[in-house]
Amino acid sequence: MNGLCGVVLLIVVSLLFTACDEKSKQTHKKNKGSTQNVVATQIFNGYVKDVRGGARLRYLNGMPRSLSVGQKVFEGNLLLTEAGASVVISSSEGSAIRIDGKSEVELDAKKLESLKQTFTISLHYGRLFFDIQKQAVRDEFEFRTENVVSIARSSAGFTENVDGLEVYSLKEGKLEVSLKDSALVIKSGETLLANDNGVKVLPLAGSGSLILARAIETMVSKAAVSQDMQVSKLNLDKIATLIKKFDEAYKKKSDGFVKKNRQQFKPKILVEYIGKPSVTLEALFVPGSYVSVLGIRDTIPESGIYRRTFEWDDSTAFGPKRFIVTCGNGDVEYTCHTWNTNFVSAKMAEILTKANERKSQALKDSVQQLHKLKPTVIIEGLGRERIHVLPEERDIPATLRFSVVGLTGGDVKQIKKIIIKRKGAVVKTIKADEITTNSFKFPIRLKQNRIAHFEVEVTLVKGKSIKAKKVYETYCYFENYEDGKKSNRINDMTAEEEYKNVVSKHLLKNE
Repeated sequence: MNGLCGVVLLIVVSLLFTACDEKSKQTHKKNKGSTQNVVATQIFNGYVKDVRGGARLRYLNGMPRSLSVGQKVFEGNLLLTEAGASVVISSSEGSAIRIDGKSEVELDAKKLESLKQTFTISLHYGRLFFDIQKQAVRDEFEFRTENVVSIARSSAGFTENVDGLEVYSLKEGKLEVSLKDSALVIKSGETLLANDNGVKVLPLAGSGSLILARAIETMVSKAAVSQDMQVSKLNLDKIATLIKKFDEAYKKKSDGFVKKNRQQFKPKILVEYIGKPSVTLEALFVPGSYVSVLGIRDTIPESGIYRRTFEWDDSTAFGPKRFIVTCGNGDVEYTCHTWNTNFVSAKMAEILTKANERKSQALKDSVQQLHKLKPTVIIEGLGRERIHVLPEERDIPATLRFSVVGLTGGDVKQIKKIIIKRKGAVVKTIKADEITTNSFKFPIRLKQNRIAHFEVEVTLVKGKSIKAKKVYETYCYFENYEDGKKSNRINDMTAEEEYKNVVSKHLLKNE
């Protein structure tokens, strides 16, 4: 009897363990699927590119954990840095934010419609720097402090929240700023101050710099202590006076550093078109100085060689990419260079690079032939140029290159002005005092499956006008690709066959 009871008890216990184990597996599978769904629906995808000092991350209501290079961050994340620390976050299309000093920053994102996303960076307190690449379609970065909201699409600078004094300072680009009762735009070289007593915009030589950011925090904190008053209640005119006085002294010091070192920064030329989401920047500079690009600061070694590779995660984030270089020595800093390139598909990069080489040689040949002829405008390439693009390439970078040849003695002073027109409308006027060469290049943006018409009109001092025209056709036959979105061709269709289909089905239209 006892033996039978033992067997029954063993069977019951085994069944219980089996049931618990199965339930555990189902729960794990459910949680795993849930996690995958969360990751799949994330809008903001960022990576930690650099960490110095104590920095932590907290997701929703979880416990804070230390940050490490390579870690992913998403909307819903809260980033915290300790005094003297910094962390650099790179977004999937190559923009960067650097959280500096004792700060708390919250990330958020939302998809407003099918073609627009907003990435919101809320600075609860502290300081952050931003370097935003030109955004695709209508995407935008939104920076928020307590009472101020700003929109950035291609700009660089910093925002700061010092106990109620909200600061937005621009090194490059522009910010669309909204306050409780007003809206305005601040441009490169300007700094906005806002607290309970109003708003001020100051033109400052140090705008957008780390030096100015730290100086503002120190000055207003001291002023608040000396007046036994909250920073948010300080008189803005008095704050502005302090900042302008600092900036005047800073400018003198900075001008000396720039004059001595500007010619020392010697960058390696970056190719005009790249076919992968990665660039390597190289330059020579003064050993011991520092160089900062996209928030990552490097001290120049004894060799004098700066070299760093930047990558971004989105392999379809096509468009212009620019890399602003800040040079400094700890006391002053300035923008010493900006690298520019265009990210396109690998195939398109190969095509455009080869086309540029052919055009350059053809232009040299034409210039040699027409050197002794009457003044003429020569536009690189044929009068009508076709560019095959992939479905993802909706905004296509190109360069309109042209030369004015046949001038007497090659004297460019014979040119009064140059007008570039698109669809008959003036898009650029180059005045006589801006003309130092007879060769010109003008960056343009082309849209997919569109015909763009350009005209260059050169007016000479003697009153004569000379003209030349150029037509671009960009085409993509969507039915040749899976879902009309991916870069996987369904049919073995050549680019020429795609062009014929686009034309026959009336998909190629004038802008």
